[in-house]
Amino acid sequence: MRAVQGHVTLVAATALAIGLAACTSTEAPTGVLSQQEAQSLADAVVTDAASLTDAAAYNATSGVAMASAPATTTTSQPCPVVSPLPVVNSDGDMPPDSLNFTFAGCIIQRPLETITLSGAIDYVDPTPTTTDHSARVRFTDFTRTVMKLLSGRTTSVELNGVRTFTGTADVLEHSETNFRTDYTYADGSTATHLKTWSSTFTADVPGSIQFGSPLPSGTWNIAGTSTWTRGDRTYSLSVTTNPPLHYNADCTVAPKVDAGTISAVVTRNDRTMNITVQFTACGQYTVTRS
Repeated sequence: MRAVQGHVTLVAATALAIGLAACTSTEAPTGVLSQQEAQSLADAVVTDAASLTDAAAYNATSGVAMASAPATTTTSQPCPVVSPLPVVNSDGDMPPDSLNFTFAGCIIQRPLETITLSGAIDYVDPTPTTTDHSARVRFTDFTRTVMKLLSGRTTSVELNGVRTFTGTADVLEHSETNFRTDYTYADGSTATHLKTWSSTFTADVPGSIQFGSPLPSGTWNIAGTSTWTRGDRTYSLSVTTNPPLHYNADCTVAPKVDAGTISAVVTRNDRTMNITVQFTACGQYTVTRS
């Protein structure tokens, strides 16, 4: 049995989107979003932005980056199940030609929470005979469900879609079209973020991106459009980062971003609001609207 030594960090920041208390102000000055709604939307955008870093890395055992915090698995089968075996890697780079990681009810027990993983992740090398850093990552119903043991509160995040990465040891280019993230909150309500984003990661130290390893510190420059749906309301978003988000690999809390600003122009029923997410330290940010 292959033990899971940590939890998947690809959606570690989702606690920000499904666990934070809302701000006290609920009045919407333009009738688009209250402060509570703006906070919820911003948390989801932050979650998706933070997940880019782990999705850009490849782990030969788990498919995605694993955290180092202690945990034990209670599954009776290997988790995840990897196929096909033996692994074929024609050009010897990251990733292999094609590999599937299936998470069939993988249960990870932590001191204060139980994490269940399900769904699948496929890694494909779009240039299997050329040694480079190109990867196509498909998420199929990949779900991380968290139950807090003290309160019994359960939340989940499900990913569906394809992310494509290309680049060098200095810079990575990323794109995704109609990538879908579904949130289920502790009260049973749901929300969906459907986005088409492109982004560029630039390492702080040139040449420090090691293919197949976690990303070094660097900046994420993100731009794109999306829709955010919660309940019977759907909002259109135009997202940019200025200045770019600074990913700090040494941060001990998620999201591992210590500087930068996300700006989202939110539109609904011909009304527009600006949402600004400003990072002030590792894992800390403020949300304002105008």
